[in-house]
Amino acid sequence: KNLVLDRKSVSLTVCGKPVSLTGKEYAILELMLLNPKKLFSKSNLFESVWNEPYFNEDTTVKVHMSNIRSKIKKLDPDNEYIETVWGMGYKLCD
Repeated sequence: KNLVLDRKSVSLTVCGKPVSLTGKEYAILELMLLNPKKLFSKSNLFESVWNEPYFNEDTTVKVHMSNIRSKIKKLDPDNEYIETVWGMGYKLCD
């Protein structure tokens, strides 16, 4: 779609405009884009990005996903990029 993640410069652009991401937000998005067909559970995302065991603490992941979606939505309100699969986790939209 209109999202470009540049791993060399560790940056994200949406519709050609830069998006400011935190390190964790960038890591989540990078992981998802490197595995575009994968469904990520909250625990999978947490353990992959934070490199710590997951203890049923889903608020952290939810907040980061919400922030990522909000930042992207501001620049591309007509497209969805991340889908919530209720009870399972998150995946990139087709």
